[in-house]
Amino acid sequence: MIGMRMNAFNDTGLGEPEQDANTALIELDKGLRSTKIGEQCEAIVRFPRLFEKYPFPILINSSLLKLAEVFRTGSNFLRVWVLRVCQQSEKHLDKILNVDEFVRRIYSVIHSNDPVARALTLRTLGSVAGIIPERQQVHHSIRRSLDSHDSVEVGAAIYAAQMFAAQSKLFAVSMCSKISDMIRGQATPASMKLQLIPILQYMHHDTFTASMVNELCMELLGSYPAVEFVRVTLSALSTLASATLIDVPQQVALLLRYLQDDPRLTIKRHALHLLHSLARRGAHLWPQGALNNLIESTTTLLQDGAGNKDLLIRTLDVIEVLSQSAVTCDANREEGNPLLSLCVNACYSPDPFIAVKAITILARVACYCYEENLPAYGIQDVVSCLESLIVLLALDDKYLYQLKACLRSTVKLCQAQPSHCSIFVDAIGSTLFNTHAEGGQSEKQALALCEALGAIGSLGENTLLPLLPDILIKLEQTVHIHTKVMLCTLLFQMITGGYEWNSECLEAVEEVIKNVDGWAKYRIARSAARYGHHTIATQIFRSLKETVASEQLHFWLCGLELVTKAESFLIEKTGEIEGRERIHTVGKLNKAIARYASACASLKAASTPLRSLQFASEYSKLRCEFLQAIVQLLHSCRSLCTAPPPAITCTVVLTTKDDLQRYGRVTNQLRKSAQELKNCAENYQKLYQSAFDADPGSLINIRALQEICRLLANSVERVCGGTGIQTYQQNEVNFNFGDTVEMRQLARCCTELRRLAPSYIGENKAAALSHSRINCLVSQVMLLAGTKMRLPIPRYYFQALQATSVKLSVSPQPRVLGEPVSVPQGSQLALKVEGVLRHGRRASLYRSVAAVCISISTSPPSKINSDQKDSNTNELQQTVTPHRDFFACEFLLSLGSPGTTTTACVSNTTNVNNNVNTSGGQYQVTASASILDKDGNVWKCGPRSTLQVRVHEEPAKRKLP
Repeated sequence: MIGMRMNAFNDTGLGEPEQDANTALIELDKGLRSTKIGEQCEAIVRFPRLFEKYPFPILINSSLLKLAEVFRTGSNFLRVWVLRVCQQSEKHLDKILNVDEFVRRIYSVIHSNDPVARALTLRTLGSVAGIIPERQQVHHSIRRSLDSHDSVEVGAAIYAAQMFAAQSKLFAVSMCSKISDMIRGQATPASMKLQLIPILQYMHHDTFTASMVNELCMELLGSYPAVEFVRVTLSALSTLASATLIDVPQQVALLLRYLQDDPRLTIKRHALHLLHSLARRGAHLWPQGALNNLIESTTTLLQDGAGNKDLLIRTLDVIEVLSQSAVTCDANREEGNPLLSLCVNACYSPDPFIAVKAITILARVACYCYEENLPAYGIQDVVSCLESLIVLLALDDKYLYQLKACLRSTVKLCQAQPSHCSIFVDAIGSTLFNTHAEGGQSEKQALALCEALGAIGSLGENTLLPLLPDILIKLEQTVHIHTKVMLCTLLFQMITGGYEWNSECLEAVEEVIKNVDGWAKYRIARSAARYGHHTIATQIFRSLKETVASEQLHFWLCGLELVTKAESFLIEKTGEIEGRERIHTVGKLNKAIARYASACASLKAASTPLRSLQFASEYSKLRCEFLQAIVQLLHSCRSLCTAPPPAITCTVVLTTKDDLQRYGRVTNQLRKSAQELKNCAENYQKLYQSAFDADPGSLINIRALQEICRLLANSVERVCGGTGIQTYQQNEVNFNFGDTVEMRQLARCCTELRRLAPSYIGENKAAALSHSRINCLVSQVMLLAGTKMRLPIPRYYFQALQATSVKLSVSPQPRVLGEPVSVPQGSQLALKVEGVLRHGRRASLYRSVAAVCISISTSPPSKINSDQKDSNTNELQQTVTPHRDFFACEFLLSLGSPGTTTTACVSNTTNVNNNVNTSGGQYQVTASASILDKDGNVWKCGPRSTLQVRVHEEPAKRKLP
């Protein structure tokens, strides 16, 4: 029988609701008070996870005070675990509110007679140096412990000195002479000197100290030529130079001298490693001629030998980092330059590592020349060498990383110079289709080749079209599932550029779908939907929805089937005669609208707290609203013929002073359609602002759909009259939504919409509404509901590569859940909003959080259930900068008092105060968060938290009848 150990303070139980912060803290506190040391240790090691789950100052302050008490009264064994908690919770330490009490409990152990206890105290104080950098008593204890006769205590003092030197300028300057004397002292063991030297890298707070440290390190390099001393000293000097920046040229010269003169391979490798780190600081910091000296020292390494080959690879690594700077590329672009000569010789090396590094550098220089419209010397050698390397590296499974590096250089060259696309497409295609190896690694290489073809194919029209027969043959031959999916994606990409499906391509895709698993089918359908081939996607989603075990996945696939089915109705071809085309378009639109309405319900049913489908639901809803708007526009256009103007139109014109009213109700219907299209464009803008984690392609997709709404609304306003019809003429001539195939299709659609738009006729309103101009609107709708408009569903609809969420906590909270917070009339409510930023595995992949804007809105009793804002609705805003993903701000609200003003309490804030003139009652206070990225863009993607507040009169202030 399998048993399970019961845990008194388990995190979560199976099928049980998740614990709140207070309950979890109480259970851990019980473990700390246990008499069993095992339960105490288990409780201590669970605190870091508690801090990550509930990173709020009150909980962290209480928890760390408890741990400090355990450190003060517990054994050395428990102190070790408390030290580990402090080291793992570094980003939460600044949330301690009672820093003095926390330090007092830890510091009291420094007076113990046990040197191990004193050592643990020093290490714990060093781990919290970020919150107590200027504590003089701790500085004194570290200095005193450095003179201890116990090696354990001295090691702990060195660790604490290094941590405090990194945080405190005062400590670093005061300890500089002490550390120098210990390093120079003959009584200090060599092992201890090796531990003391890294402290010198933080002595960069003033020029005098930095120069003294440089002098000491140079003295050490001459006095202690051992490998360990040279490595540690050079590392300290390089870190110091990176901090001061003014010493970078001298440090680069020093490292180059060791690279050339020191015969030890270990020192040469370490010097190149440090040069690599200094190169990342920027090529503009390197002295003039340093790169040429590095190249001269490299030319001697081209001889055979394992050590020299390793050094050559490391040297090319440094040059590769330097080549990322425009300064290096501009200085080394001339023909016969030493850098180009070195790389040309190295790119034909039999070692693939050396050849790939060299060709990467040459490709970057060539890309710089193309971008700056400069002559690119030796470009034919670069192209031919890339072709050869791609063919050779694809034959060996162990060179996958090098193959991807070559393919990245190829794609960048094609982006800089599109004329190279056909050459590389032919080279990569022949390599892909002529490789018949079916091993596990060969599939990864085939995937890399397919990805490169897809990236190059998106740069121009019909780039991959010559590969179509080979792709169909490869689909039949390959047995790798992932390769089949990628080849189908390439097929979708090719046919997106204005071509139609033929029977051979359809049969090839259907044959693949029959022979792959469910996940591969889903990926094929997803690719088809992203490139606008909705008929194929519909068939796959229909077959998959009954094969999943989860109810949420079933509704998700049902929603995808309905969405793609709706788009299939719009792009299907019919044999209707021209006179009935408009009627058939209305039928297609009605079918699509019905499917989209059902899809929104399915997506709502598929949403879960852990997997919110908010973007997919809103995107589908907006698409449905847009289709409803254009079908209503068609009906409005048809009413010009079916509903002639009444006889009283002249009277209406004189009454309203609007000449367009002479055409009857069609004028108002068209104006209503224009307003609906404007609202749809505004909703797309709101969707854009809510998609903080979306990839750039998805955001461009939303922008394109918004532009389509604006174009059509502007066309309608030109016919029926409206605002802004002149200013929109001044927009840019060409629509540019990116370089991808699907976005170029939307750009062509926008261009065609503008071409079909009715012309602007100025002040002649009498001729604005005519049958010919109405036919222009009908032509635009036919374009949007026809076969040429294939909606590419964005990537963010299916997957999010970046995840960022904001968690808010508003206090005070009511004592009883569901009841309002009571505030006496005439008093003020202190509202505190705390928040935490949470990230997924890929934090800040596309954009990062620079600040958080907290908005507080207060609704009086009469406006709680109303969406409209009036003068009694008060709004406040504060912009706070998160510190280690935590932020907090405070507001002071005055409710229920006439003529009072709501204020905010925090520095560096932006407040918008409105006067509140209300009486007692129940108010609703709403806190919402918006994210500001580093470019200053506002993303309204934060949560909303509401608080009910009841304002009551105090008994003493009530008036007698």
